Amino acid sequence: MIAIDVGYSHTKAVSPDRRVLIPSVVAPYRELPLADLSRNGSGHVVAIRKLDGDTEKHFVGELALREGQGATFTLDREKHRHPNHDILVLAATRLLEVREGATLVAGLPVAYYRLQKDELRRHLEALHAEVSVDGGPFARVSFGKVVVYPQGAGALLTVSALPENGLACLIDVGYKTTDYVTVEMAGGQGKPVGSLCGSVEYGVSQVYEAVAAEFEAKTGAPVDLNTAANLAAAGRTIFRGREVNLTAAVKAARETIVRAIADRVLAALGQKGDFVAKFYLAGGGVLALPELKDMFSTSEVLTDPQWANAKGFLKLMG
Repeated sequence: MIAIDVGYSHTKAVSPDRRVLIPSVVAPYRELPLADLSRNGSGHVVAIRKLDGDTEKHFVGELALREGQGATFTLDREKHRHPNHDILVLAATRLLEVREGATLVAGLPVAYYRLQKDELRRHLEALHAEVSVDGGPFARVSFGKVVVYPQGAGALLTVSALPENGLACLIDVGYKTTDYVTVEMAGGQGKPVGSLCGSVEYGVSQVYEAVAAEFEAKTGAPVDLNTAANLAAAGRTIFRGREVNLTAAVKAARETIVRAIADRVLAALGQKGDFVAKFYLAGGGVLALPELKDMFSTSEVLTDPQWANAKGFLKLMG
């Protein structure tokens, strides 16, 4: 039994005794002249052998970011249709070292859940290949049963002490989307309130888009979002021999996106937002946007928030 949360930024995968974190980036494999020095234990070479015997190789994760030419990630709404999705799922499953035919729990943003859940389930049930990671032996990867669950709702399952009564809202901040799931508690038991659950298409990527735009305005050179993420983390860089200071742009972008996320979630909740007994914050975006905690009354950041959905998915089948 495993759970995989294929995020727009990172893929999180957990089993009862292991967990794997991979940046959701894939690049075509190529021979590296200084392979032993370049690898440095970071990222993976993934070989996938299909039923017809054809084998394809990819750089995955940090290795794709650092060494890949033509590294790609996706912000598509139907991300399971992007080729990278299956590569990431197969790689993460192989790294967990689970047996063929395992039960898999996967997630979808709340806004996409109703329309995509059956297609994603069928897609993952049909996925199978022999997979080798980092030159190890090939092993068959397939899933005997697939369960698709809403993101945010998965994270909510990890909350140890929900209010006894009243409304509780879990806000899951991701790379592209922010999900909100509200439950009504009565006697310690919760029921989802459908009208108070959904997604807004705001997340950490908008910060990186703003930083990329500022960098281009200062230098005349465009950068991709992966590079912009590094620039946002550092705040400054050397470009063509001179320092480019982006700290003010990063601060302004974070403030703008934090306010946009809070405004849209609270607008969706309407008057019921004033009656929420507790807000819980999860997702990797909470780590990137810690100011968000101050935007909601009685809010709490979950322990290990980046892993909350994957851990909740696993708990669902426990």
